[in-house]
Amino acid sequence: MTSLDNIRNFCIIAHIDHGKTTLTDRILELTSTHHKRQLEQQDRLTDVLEIEQERGITIKLQPASMQWKHHLLNLIDTPGHIDFTYEVSRSMKACEGALLLIDVTQGVQAQTISNMLLALEADLEIIPILNKVDIGEHLIEERIEEIQQILGFPREKIILASGKTGQGVTELLDAVVQFVPPPKTHTKSATQALVFDSIFDEHKGIIAAIRVFSGNIAKGETYTLLNTQTTFSAKSVGTFSPKMVETPTLHEGMVGYIATGIKDVKQVRIGDTISLKKNDAPIPGFDKPTPKVFASLFPEFKEDYLQLKESISKLSLNDASLNVQEDYSPLLGQGYRVGFLGLLHLEITKERLQREFEVATVVTVPSVEYHATLQTGEKIEVKSAFDLPPLPSITLLEEPFIKAEILTPSDHISSIYDLIMEHRGVIMNTKDTFTSQVSNLNYVTLEIDMPYAELLKGFFSLMKSASHGYASLQYGQFTYKRTELVKVDIYVNHDIVAPLSFLEIPERARDRSISMLETLKKSIPPHIFSIPLQAMIGGKVIAREDIGAYKKDVTAKLYGGDITRKMKLRNNQQKNKKEMRMTGKVRIPSEAFLKIINTG
Repeated sequence: MTSLDNIRNFCIIAHIDHGKTTLTDRILELTSTHHKRQLEQQDRLTDVLEIEQERGITIKLQPASMQWKHHLLNLIDTPGHIDFTYEVSRSMKACEGALLLIDVTQGVQAQTISNMLLALEADLEIIPILNKVDIGEHLIEERIEEIQQILGFPREKIILASGKTGQGVTELLDAVVQFVPPPKTHTKSATQALVFDSIFDEHKGIIAAIRVFSGNIAKGETYTLLNTQTTFSAKSVGTFSPKMVETPTLHEGMVGYIATGIKDVKQVRIGDTISLKKNDAPIPGFDKPTPKVFASLFPEFKEDYLQLKESISKLSLNDASLNVQEDYSPLLGQGYRVGFLGLLHLEITKERLQREFEVATVVTVPSVEYHATLQTGEKIEVKSAFDLPPLPSITLLEEPFIKAEILTPSDHISSIYDLIMEHRGVIMNTKDTFTSQVSNLNYVTLEIDMPYAELLKGFFSLMKSASHGYASLQYGQFTYKRTELVKVDIYVNHDIVAPLSFLEIPERARDRSISMLETLKKSIPPHIFSIPLQAMIGGKVIAREDIGAYKKDVTAKLYGGDITRKMKLRNNQQKNKKEMRMTGKVRIPSEAFLKIINTG
């Protein structure tokens, strides 16, 4: 048994693509020959999902235990993208320290500052790491100066490292042992462990990743999840290395897993407390993540609905931040209205359904949640434009705004200003942040107030382009403010397509409608009858496109004869086309929805 004094629990936090997972691989390689053998077969050991391996990004946090100089180190690799901030907060709850990575080629980013503030709020010991120094030697002095002035760390505490070559990994591990405090001894006599992640196993049921705060967790013991009051017997317990390795017991201060045998995904919740006592007071848990983007998922083939239902259920266990409700569309059939943390989260979810469960899905146009106050005084939440009541019945419509900070070199302020204004943002404050004595670049921070819906329209990519990749963005909680929007409905062959309805400010409604109809026109194949595409506000058409009928020469079989024979065939053709236009159904390919999302 390892004593508490010899245990160190820490996480790695950073902006996306600053090299967290690669550095983690070097740490695992240095601390265990077992990890070396795994690395010969697979890079990025803590990226367990196929999509993580392919894209080179971390989506789910992943624990790993190792030995270093008679100490047990429990490391948790975390996602860096702003959509997965909730995953970062969960890992911090299980740790006493954090490695804050800064890519030497990119420097301090807005998300770097945000992650550091999260770590400070969690009362973690922070160790700054300047990573990728092997490819940015000429930038080292400038980045050290940034870290000192922006983040406030002394020069002697900054560790130079490279996940590619392994430089600095020994110094990093020594710093963890020296500076990260051991777990605190808890006076509670009862056994308590905090659930910070979970996965589903067909044979062992729900396997919960846990941090033991007091007592011991042992195989065969009976425990209770205090939040759901679910009682279970531990099928097995063990540690992550990073694959699961069974052990007889998990002691106080350790990080590991417990196989619950529970098959109902609703009974094990992230942030719940495992205890021996049913009436015990739970550990202060995590806040339930708040969805920021909503979209409906339908099976590409309607007969696959049951498969989608089962897949969504299992995926919800692996991803606690998904908010799932049943949905129905006359066009697309049965599906689910899902709340996501952001657009990347939506994209990753769709790909995981395809790869892990082999379910092809159609995704509708994403939207944010609006608040509406009706004439009757009732307040409702609106997660899709189609569900919005008629505007005359609404006395107050509110949409979510974000307080955001953009860190950018002052040379690009003009372009960033114009972009913010175009996306309905307001600049609240501008402050000088840092002037490099090495490169003579002056960095400023723009504090802005902006509707969150504007982020769904490519603001982040446009900001990166306007600043030549230098600007970075981070944002926090939502606030709801009054807004003036119109509801635009899309009609195909005079039938409303509910998943394509959207809300927009009046000045931009027509331009966005034209863009959407042009995309539909290119995506919907010609039918034997002409198809009108219309965008309408109320009963008024604001944009229209037409898909011409598939042309077929019905007189091709005639070899001479009276002209009236040809006229009769053509008249019958026109009559049949008119009848089919009134009664026929138009098939909208799933690719059309994806193209509209990408151009939206």
